[in-house]
Amino acid sequence: FFVREHYIDFLGREPDAAGYQGWQDILNNCGITVAPPCDRIEVSAGFFRSPEFQARGYFIYRFYSLVGKIPLYSQFMPDFAKVSGFLSAQQLEDNKVSFINEFMTRADYLNQYGTLNDPTVYVTALMQTVGLPDHPSKGAWIAALTEPNPTMTKAQVLRSLAESTQVYNKYYNEAFVIMQYFGYLRRSADGSYVHWVETMNTTGGDYRVMINGFVNSAEYRQRFGN
Repeated sequence: FFVREHYIDFLGREPDAAGYQGWQDILNNCGITVAPPCDRIEVSAGFFRSPEFQARGYFIYRFYSLVGKIPLYSQFMPDFAKVSGFLSAQQLEDNKVSFINEFMTRADYLNQYGTLNDPTVYVTALMQTVGLPDHPSKGAWIAALTEPNPTMTKAQVLRSLAESTQVYNKYYNEAFVIMQYFGYLRRSADGSYVHWVETMNTTGGDYRVMINGFVNSAEYRQRFGN
């Protein structure tokens, strides 16, 4: 039950047979044939750190960062659903492109960037929002948008920024924390998220104390009648 619920809560799908059995084997054989750490906390963390979540859920999350927002649960989950499930590589790519195009029609994006047609102004505004004014690709993105022969669109620059190592690393701990609220508690974060982000930042990304706090919280366990 614990493993299946993580597939639903963090990956937005039912488990595949191999993965489902694999996670159970880790828990059932922890300390026997599987070396610690291999407890529920480690398995739980594995879902957020999995390539599937990083390429989908965290991909979606970073676009909210590009408009200076932490998403609400009610905002994030419909977007996450667009890239969840059993998708081929091409289907996933098509869905990502569709999401980005739709994201750029939203008020959050238009209010900040909708009228910024000058490449330098547009890219600089993006850099300021994410707090990376000296991003190493800034000059290249400005050049790629500049007429008469632009080689990138605004959407492509937006995606390149979201997928850059700098943005990925900067928002990783924040997203890890916010997803605890979304995944375990199925709600938006409250003010306590600041404490958990500080804990992650000051411990070098040590997630075990935080995950333990959520997995063993009364609020999480009461979801299942415990």
